[in-house]
Amino acid sequence: MSLTTAQSTNKKTPFLNRKNRRPNRWLKITVSLAAILIAGFLLFISLIWSGFFGPIPNTEELSSIQHQQATRILSADGEQIGTYHLQNRTTVSLDEIDSTMVDALLAIEDVRFHRHNGIDYRALGRVLVRTILLRQNSGGGSTLTQQLVKNLYPRQTNGGLSIIAEKFREMMIARNIESIYSKDEILELYLNTVSFGEDTFGIEMASYRFFSKPPSDLTLPESATLAGLLRATTFYNPHRHPERATLRRNIVIRQMERYGFIPSEEAEIAIADSLDLKYDRRELSDGPAPYFREHLRPMLSSLIHTEPALDGKQYNLYTDGLTIHTTLQSEIQFAAEKAVSAQMKHLQQILDKEIQARPIFGEEDPDVLRAWRQSDRYVHLKNRGYSDDELRVYLHTPATRVLFTWDGYEETEITPYNELRYYLSFMNAGFVAMQPGTGHVLAWVGGIEHKHFQFDQVTASRQAGSAFKPILYAAAIENGRTPCDYQRNFLATYATHDDWTPKNVRDEYGGRYSLQAALSHSINTVAVQLAVETGVPAIQKTAADLGIRSAMPDAPSLALGTAEVSLLELTSAYTSFLNSGKPASPVMVTHITNNQGDLIYDFRQKDEADLVSVSNHSHLTTVKDGIGGITPETAAAIAMMLQRAVDEGTGTALKNQFGIQQVIGGKTGTTQNFADGWFVGFTPEFVFGTRIGGYNNRVRFREFPAYASQTALPLAGRFLQNLPDRVELAGDFQPVQFSAVDLPYSMVCEDYKNDRLRDRVSDFFRGRSSDEPRVIGDEEDKDRNIFRRLGRQLGISGN
Repeated sequence: MSLTTAQSTNKKTPFLNRKNRRPNRWLKITVSLAAILIAGFLLFISLIWSGFFGPIPNTEELSSIQHQQATRILSADGEQIGTYHLQNRTTVSLDEIDSTMVDALLAIEDVRFHRHNGIDYRALGRVLVRTILLRQNSGGGSTLTQQLVKNLYPRQTNGGLSIIAEKFREMMIARNIESIYSKDEILELYLNTVSFGEDTFGIEMASYRFFSKPPSDLTLPESATLAGLLRATTFYNPHRHPERATLRRNIVIRQMERYGFIPSEEAEIAIADSLDLKYDRRELSDGPAPYFREHLRPMLSSLIHTEPALDGKQYNLYTDGLTIHTTLQSEIQFAAEKAVSAQMKHLQQILDKEIQARPIFGEEDPDVLRAWRQSDRYVHLKNRGYSDDELRVYLHTPATRVLFTWDGYEETEITPYNELRYYLSFMNAGFVAMQPGTGHVLAWVGGIEHKHFQFDQVTASRQAGSAFKPILYAAAIENGRTPCDYQRNFLATYATHDDWTPKNVRDEYGGRYSLQAALSHSINTVAVQLAVETGVPAIQKTAADLGIRSAMPDAPSLALGTAEVSLLELTSAYTSFLNSGKPASPVMVTHITNNQGDLIYDFRQKDEADLVSVSNHSHLTTVKDGIGGITPETAAAIAMMLQRAVDEGTGTALKNQFGIQQVIGGKTGTTQNFADGWFVGFTPEFVFGTRIGGYNNRVRFREFPAYASQTALPLAGRFLQNLPDRVELAGDFQPVQFSAVDLPYSMVCEDYKNDRLRDRVSDFFRGRSSDEPRVIGDEEDKDRNIFRRLGRQLGISGN
């Protein structure tokens, strides 16, 4: 070989070596990158498995999956009156679900459900191809098992890498679930877990929400509608968007036909069928006794968190599927709600006519603005950073709102300010009924409509007017007076109490009334004199002995009901008249069971003091034997006097207008300027009370004579009319026989007598006439009136 050739060969060698080394370098890079990716992937999987992107439940936890179950509230006669829940759900077995629902679900969501192990790799491949290569939206490719995982263990992170991590996490959990549960068990778990929108979870609640039937009775079109809803619960909501829901339903039916779940003929019939919803929107404010349920909620939650259950377990009021057994009687509750609606609609029509002529609230009204600042909307906007100027603009900017009316809900354009004015101008009412012996609350109506009027009128404190008088008369009898004692009926000015001059409703004076007649006919002048003679402290003591804990004014005006008490408080006090003088505290819950039906709280075997812990009324105390209360004789006397008030006095409309023939007693009460009307009454079976009034004392009648006999009493009459012929109270109960009590004094006497001769002579020389008030508490009154009388006789002017 020549030198030139050798040199040439040597020059080519480095080039060839570089060319040979290039593939090796790329191979190393590829291997390194692959190693890094594999390591990264393994690290990524390790992070998922360790719970970095959310917990991975172990086999034991997955083996004991429990749904959040709503707590049911039952009446004493077994009717469900509502639920407490975070997710509105009732669990059912697969056998209780019509097969068309399962078929529709599989056809539209996971047709290969029975052929995969929790992950459908074919579906995943399809998604990857369509999404990445074809850039088409083809859905998520999740199996029903993966969707179940999302329902049970919601995603906790969003965006970027976390979405991929969540997908892998769901796949891992899905594989584990498939290894533990059968396919039917997974379907059952899914159908009891999935959300159908509108705070409705599970097929049971959805079936009742949209079709008012159990899932076992669903038809093919109904099942297809519910299955189609799952893709987008708001967009395909059949109540809000029936056209969209129908189109989606038909797609589901075609899928069922395509995959052989139904024959073509059946598919055509189902597609031709109308949507035919039977929508039943049950919220807290819907259904019976919403105010009662809300009153119980914080008490029960506190009880369950602080008092140990009989089985030693810790329960959750909202998720553990408990059953609250209450004292409410469904027939009595229905009668009360129906009566409130009928009477308040009637009264509101009268008030609205007055408001049209003379509005109650004006522009920039301080009461409306105060209500605005106390509203949830104001607080929400304030927390979002709205300035005062922005809040003012919002307050006066019209928006579409759905308003409550007595003829139904109406959609309208209205400013928030005018909406507040509208609702503040409503008359409202409360009603409660109790068993006198046990204190069991039988009915509770806290207002006319819970969604827009959430303030409970049963627990609100207002002046009771003459409905308080039975407590005054009980105090007088306890202190030595008798029902047949007589009291003069004269006009008086009480100088030591700001020259207060109480008057009778009819402005008639003179003569003497027996105490029982004075109570029956609600003679104010007699009541105030009786209060002065009995002593305000004695009345306050009797009120306390009857369970009233509200503050009592230190003035004779207490006789006319100037103390502010709640309807529940006063009705509870009236139970003493039918309970041998012992007031009964309101009891609302008898026992609680868990989702297996096992007893976990039992208040039936405890004494009354323990029962009060359930009702949680610090202002009402159960009075035990020998402590507080009034004597059985006084209680019986007051009960009979109140029976006379209905037979002959201010409550006669119950029998004359409403035809109530049963034994009944009670007392009306009307406060100043017709602000509130009361009636508290009883039958031998139960005590009941009602109060009617507005948002404040400005919301009242100005033309209509709104005495309690025209407002609250008719509500009571409607209630009694609505009751069945014979109310069957749940449990053992004996009607009270107050007339059977032996009294140490007679109840037989004349209602009214003329003034005695000595009284007329005394009045003459003291210068008193029936239409001129005498001054009580003025030492100079005697001489001043004598000279005034002499001056009139001599024709001398009094000026």
